[in-house]
Amino acid sequence: MTRTLLAVILAAALPAAAQPGGDADIEHSDFYIMGGALRGLNETTWTAQSGFIYRPSDKRWGLGFAYNNDGHLVNNHRDGLAAQGWYVRPLGGHFELQLGTGPYATMNNTTIDGERLNDFHIGLMTSVALKWQFSGSGWYLRTQYNNTWVPGSFNSNALLVGVGHDFTDTDDVDSPLRLNAKVSVWGGTSRTTQLGTQNSAAAYQLEAQYLIDSEQWWKPSGISVAFLSEGDTILAHRTGVPVQLWWSTAPNHFMFSFGAGPYVAYDGAREQQLNLMGILSLRAAYQFAESARHTYEVGFMYTRVASFYNRDQDIFMLGLRLAGRVGKR
Repeated sequence: MTRTLLAVILAAALPAAAQPGGDADIEHSDFYIMGGALRGLNETTWTAQSGFIYRPSDKRWGLGFAYNNDGHLVNNHRDGLAAQGWYVRPLGGHFELQLGTGPYATMNNTTIDGERLNDFHIGLMTSVALKWQFSGSGWYLRTQYNNTWVPGSFNSNALLVGVGHDFTDTDDVDSPLRLNAKVSVWGGTSRTTQLGTQNSAAAYQLEAQYLIDSEQWWKPSGISVAFLSEGDTILAHRTGVPVQLWWSTAPNHFMFSFGAGPYVAYDGAREQQLNLMGILSLRAAYQFAESARHTYEVGFMYTRVASFYNRDQDIFMLGLRLAGRVGKR
């Protein structure tokens, strides 16, 4: 099934990419959140997914990022993040078909040979989605089928339904100001995904993000450097410096972003105290005020620390962001 869908996506997307791009000054992106049922290992469980898809101009291809939770099968609590290439085709009647496929980085909390592990694997997620834009405000209903193929772990099939919102941004060359840097403060809670006696710890993050001007759909929209304290859960007690590349929906009062990169941290709960890890984040931000020189945002951020030594961490934080505005678009 996965190979067939992949062939369909490639056959449809390649001709579309060769066509003229239409109105090159309009960016399209949409954010969605869904839930449903998943089948794997001859069992059925729940599943949930949230993500966004970015398309430059009116082209029919785009890039998407998503957080996916594969529910709770017996002895398998797996979730992960997917990066997918998408092909989009309007069907008429406010319906739209989307086909996507790409790598799926998974972290499975499971017991292997009597040892509890965060078992890391990379596979492929292939998706088929149908959107119905039931109003002119940008909101839509979404149903989606996901197939995951993960060597060394389990494969799955899932059916999800949910809601989403379309965003568009028209680049106005006469716009007097643009955003080029943001600083933010975040605070919340963290918890180690490993089972065992632990506390929910207080976490905080200080971040500086530089925004990148690029007309290439595959290039990141920003790069950030931060100081992150994950707190002390007993199982992990880390502080360090994450560096992340970010991809975001089109600029709007309401924006979503996906970030990933390396993370160097000191772990006081481990004998090998200095560690190089990975970090991935999903972020939602709302611009609630602006002045001649700044904009102000509030946001929510989910972060997963991939430790590669069975001390992965889930971090949930609220934040306040200040963005400087300089130069012309």
